[in-house]
Amino acid sequence: MTTLTRPKIRFASRVTGIQTSPTLVMLNRAREMQARGIDVIDFAPGEPDFDTPPSVAAAGKRAIDQGHTRYTNALGTAELRAAIARKYNECYGTSIRIANVIAGTGGKQELFNLMLALVSPGDEVIVPAPYWVSFPDQILFAGGIPRFAPARPENRLRTQLRDIEPLVSPRTRGLILNSPSNPSGAVIDRVDLEDIIRFCHDRQMFLVFDETYERFLYDGAEHTSAAAWFDDFPETIIAVNSMSKTYAMTGWRLGYAVAHEEVIEAIGRIQSHSTSNPSSISQFAAVEALASAGDEVRAMIDAYAERRKWLVPALNAIPGLDCDWPDGAFYVFPSVRGLYGVGGIDDSTSLSEYLLEQAHVAVVPGAAFGADDHIRISYATSLERLQEGVARIQVAVQKLL
Repeated sequence: MTTLTRPKIRFASRVTGIQTSPTLVMLNRAREMQARGIDVIDFAPGEPDFDTPPSVAAAGKRAIDQGHTRYTNALGTAELRAAIARKYNECYGTSIRIANVIAGTGGKQELFNLMLALVSPGDEVIVPAPYWVSFPDQILFAGGIPRFAPARPENRLRTQLRDIEPLVSPRTRGLILNSPSNPSGAVIDRVDLEDIIRFCHDRQMFLVFDETYERFLYDGAEHTSAAAWFDDFPETIIAVNSMSKTYAMTGWRLGYAVAHEEVIEAIGRIQSHSTSNPSSISQFAAVEALASAGDEVRAMIDAYAERRKWLVPALNAIPGLDCDWPDGAFYVFPSVRGLYGVGGIDDSTSLSEYLLEQAHVAVVPGAAFGADDHIRISYATSLERLQEGVARIQVAVQKLL
């Protein structure tokens, strides 16, 4: 009997060079344990624990009832794109038009499309660290090279021009900024942002400004969008945002980008061959969210503020943890280096695995964000679960010490 040799599956280098999102890895491990009946407190995902505002959900239902279930323009409906443009123009006095706006299947899609459209093989893109986990892999997928610019602890991890300048080379194509930051919650200062924008403009670098957490601000922190300078530097600035966090619409998959109309046209071509238009139903819901969901958003952010107020001191009471107050978002990013060297813990990954297995608490290792001395804890969960999870962490740390 002849034995057939099974052919080896071959993958393109663009796939073998990237990894699954570490936050999703931790989420999947936590859910596997939960499926076995283990009570896992999940501090890993960046997902609001609130329901979509009722008025927004109702708009989605109306869209279905009224038959708005067909394809739309691949860039999004004119109504939604006009609402997005109006939002920026009212906030910053800009003159953004529909032609400057694209809606897609989440902000992540627009970030991905931008790298495909703007980055050629060998181009370098500067990414301040700590960074959102998908930035480096999106650059790599496009054939680019991520160059990391660590933010300074003495500046509370807020990016400044002096962090970026040393990495600029003739191969530098652009820069990605995220403020408020996932994972640190740092909010870039307005003066520093303007310095960076002008620097990028003078060197013909693009600036992708991810402001997904723009509404999540605490203790007087103020967010300024790079889009505030769009009229002056339209060839430089690209703002990316999402409905997911602010409006608790993660499952609706709706994000958008604001850019020069030539950039919008380019990423629109890419989108037309990948997903085409975002969900028609989600677009109708997003128009409603932008118009009417302000009270619900404020209530959610007030709840996050209360959780943050309790959480930071509670973590600082645990030996080996040093947690700064985040300016925004809904994460804390404590330093855990004080625990390294004890009980077999030598990095953020081993600590995260220890907490999951021993305390049944899921956190994300800082290594996933380019900051191995930290772990990320999401407080997008109830205060009761936060209190229980921190108590478990404290007991697990005491066992190490």
